Amino acid sequence: MVYLVTNQQELFTSDEYTIISIEESLRLLNSCKVLQYDSETSGRNARICDILCIQFGNKKADFKIVVDIKTVNILLYKEILETKLIIGQNLKFDLQFLYNYKIIPTDVYDTMIVEQLLYLGYPPGQISFSLNAIAERRLGVNIDKSVRGEIIWRGLDTSVILYAAGDVTYLEDIMEKQIEDCYKKDCIKGAKLECDFVPVIAYLEWSGVKLDVNKWTQKMLQDQQNLNNALAALNEFVIKIPSLSSYVFIETQGSLFEGFNTAPQISINWSSSQQVVKVAKILGFDTGVKDKKTGEDKDSVLEKHLKGQKGINDEFLKLYFDYQEYFKVVTSFGQGHLNAVNPKTGRIHTIYKQLGASSGRMSCGSSQYDTDLAKLKKLPAKECSFPNIQQLPSDHMTRSCFVAEKGNLWVSCDWSAAEARLAGDIYNDQAIKDIFLNDIDSHSMYAKIFFKEELKDIDVNDIKKVRPDLRQKAKSPEFALNFGGGAFAIMQALQCTEEEANTIIKNYEEGFAGTKKFALEGSKLLRKRGYVLMNPDTGHKMYWWDFDVWKKRQDSFTSTFWEEYKAIHKGSGDSVEQSVKQHFKASSKWDRMVRNAPTQGTCCIILKDSQIDMFNWIVKNGYFGKVLLCALVHDEANWEYPEHLEEVPKMLKYFMEKSADKYCKSLPIPADVSIGKFWIH
Repeated sequence: MVYLVTNQQELFTSDEYTIISIEESLRLLNSCKVLQYDSETSGRNARICDILCIQFGNKKADFKIVVDIKTVNILLYKEILETKLIIGQNLKFDLQFLYNYKIIPTDVYDTMIVEQLLYLGYPPGQISFSLNAIAERRLGVNIDKSVRGEIIWRGLDTSVILYAAGDVTYLEDIMEKQIEDCYKKDCIKGAKLECDFVPVIAYLEWSGVKLDVNKWTQKMLQDQQNLNNALAALNEFVIKIPSLSSYVFIETQGSLFEGFNTAPQISINWSSSQQVVKVAKILGFDTGVKDKKTGEDKDSVLEKHLKGQKGINDEFLKLYFDYQEYFKVVTSFGQGHLNAVNPKTGRIHTIYKQLGASSGRMSCGSSQYDTDLAKLKKLPAKECSFPNIQQLPSDHMTRSCFVAEKGNLWVSCDWSAAEARLAGDIYNDQAIKDIFLNDIDSHSMYAKIFFKEELKDIDVNDIKKVRPDLRQKAKSPEFALNFGGGAFAIMQALQCTEEEANTIIKNYEEGFAGTKKFALEGSKLLRKRGYVLMNPDTGHKMYWWDFDVWKKRQDSFTSTFWEEYKAIHKGSGDSVEQSVKQHFKASSKWDRMVRNAPTQGTCCIILKDSQIDMFNWIVKNGYFGKVLLCALVHDEANWEYPEHLEEVPKMLKYFMEKSADKYCKSLPIPADVSIGKFWIH
């Protein structure tokens, strides 16, 4: 049965639904423990747009209720929404609109988030997580979404009311199927954690972050000057290199007012990789690489490729990559951030994806445009994107542009060496544990292990003073190897030979026997079950999405096959040869995930767990809308709070260390707090 609640009854008459009173709707809703929920809005930006109607549904009672919010006070449903289990699809969106009314549901189940959890590891776009796709996959039902784009201009006519009711018809059925799957895959705790985090990430987007517009404008001018200087340095380099003379010219046609510009001009667009490839070849660089997807030869001037060719022309490399760095800063962290400031709140409200990476980590920003903000600011839609706050440069100038409101303070809290400590705990590697239990400088210890011969007579506690160069040098292979990297990664980072890289790996495996054992056992398990277990407590898993294909190919590699394969000429490009290469490339990738995914995934789980506790504490104490969640960046939580609420930083530190203790049982992970008027990194 479809019901409509409205105070304009004369405008809504139809045989396809029944109009009921507010009191009757509340009676029906109060009789249910579980409610399916959705809303229709005038746009997608909760800080600009309005709710048009809200919808409730219940499977057992067999009703759908559509409430006309234009004529009915939404606050009448506040208690319902805050005391029932609310099931929704992409609830992060709906919750932000409710937050405008200080309606704060905390007991929620998000069908989209749970579905994403059950398909972690699948490539982007491989699986659709729309409501229609999930309903079709789980129930064999097709939900008609043709009316969605017409709601704003059509208003609540019969087709819109029935469409709205349709969105709260199958959510409970989907939930039941998903929960059944979660129990089978032993990730029900993970599903609970991810659903509990939905109100938090909604609050993160709703809160936004304040940008000091004047300071950011000054930064933009400085960044542009840096870019201009880098460009001038590159061009000066070209002028003095005889082999590049074809790119140098003098203006022969002057201006009527300015005369002739006799200064040499450079006809190279340094932002065009095709043009830079030609320059690099003239200078003696090898630009040829194989495309990872197709296996075909192509040209590349990426940093990781060219920097491995040290000694050919180091001056060019420095100048070119300085230019690239400044170009990225200017184009990625410039006017777009100013355009993203909401004039109603004075803050940037970007998009966060809760399960944005295969490891379960969040991602930030979006390629889509904020059309609602663009319309409000009278700008072209393409000039109002959602910025990536997580990828902001960490320099003082950039971070100091993000500030607390007047009368507020900014608190940043992150863990000390969280991933390294988690690695020791997860891998059960005593050597890593000893680093932190004995308060040893971790980079010095890794240097001691990597460069065994050079540091054999130097105590680990003296390396920082005596051989700071080797301590610094150890950092790149330390991070690479802890997260599944191999010889190539080390060669790129240190610009060393393959032999030197293999020596570092050998020393690493001898020094951290627990890590090696974990990797070997994990790889065996991976090939049996087709997934990497990221955390045994929550059951988060990264699925090897085409494991069946890989396994079938693996089973076909008999001794007979290898005898025949020996006859294939290496580098012939034969389809069988390419297939074998792709097979072992996939094997190598997933072996890296065996070490990478558990530490990355667990670190994010801890962050989510801690911020759930923090958010619930804020709601319980009546601080909602006063204490704001500004940014979550990797392992760092950033909040803004009124100066007089001195307990906020203390509680944040407490919750972050409490969550760390829950998931890292053999090592403490201390949390460090920074407090100021702006984002201190």
